[in-house]
Amino acid sequence: MNAQDYWNIFLETGAPEAYLLYTKALKMEEKHVFNDTGTGSASHGLQ
Repeated sequence: MNAQDYWNIFLETGAPEAYLLYTKALKMEEKHVFNDTGTGSASHGLQ
């Protein structure tokens, strides 16, 4: 299940447990997003 699935359960049931699962799933999704910033970060390279 993804964050949207947990959110839909919360909206249907109003269960606080579903909201807590939603927030946990959302944080996990945010952590595992591939972030391609290009050749390097802004502070990497020329100073």
